[in-house]
Amino acid sequence: MIELIIVAATRFYREGLALALQNVDGFVVVSTLARPEELESDLTAREHAVVLLDIANLPEGPSVVISLLARNPELRIIALGVSEQESDIIAYAELGAAGYLTRDHSISELVRTIESVANGELRCSPRVAAALRRRVVELSAELQPSPNSGVLSRRESEVAVLLEQGLSNQEISRQLCIALATVKNHVHNILDKLGLQRRAEAAAWTRQQRLDQSVLICSTVQQAFPPSNPPHF
Repeated sequence: MIELIIVAATRFYREGLALALQNVDGFVVVSTLARPEELESDLTAREHAVVLLDIANLPEGPSVVISLLARNPELRIIALGVSEQESDIIAYAELGAAGYLTRDHSISELVRTIESVANGELRCSPRVAAALRRRVVELSAELQPSPNSGVLSRRESEVAVLLEQGLSNQEISRQLCIALATVKNHVHNILDKLGLQRRAEAAAWTRQQRLDQSVLICSTVQQAFPPSNPPHF
């Protein structure tokens, strides 16, 4: 049997889900809660439970996912009410959510998602699958050292360049197609690695790095092509 824990602030919503799911073969609704804080303190007893977490009206949804998985890493959480934006879906995937459903998904799709999650599988659209693949590539790139800075990762260097251009976190998120929370983490890491306090200082550092590189390139060209034998571009 797949044990279900429903967490939703709106009573008729969580009770409606319980009514819809309790008659599905193989499902058993063990509890319906208004707040994540009401979950039993020892979640290890629910090792194979699937938590349906309504995040539509839960601004602290990401921190709740982190907290629950810290208490029981084997817990499988399905985020309900996620927006259609790829960045939001990827953000919850990065936090460890086992599945997601937007507001437009049906009960039948919820049932299939629960079954997939219980079997260790992930149901998602081809578009989201492609976005997740891109994110895996991005994470792999972040592990590679930046050839320019020698201090920041490749992705951090990209974020630093956009900081130097004066872009906000939201604009960087759209530019690089990554989650806003991921941008904030990168900015924090950049400041921490460089020993800086403010974004403006990181922008100035990046500008200086670019200028230094330009000077180095010009110097190299001048050595290779002295004035008597100028290069032809």
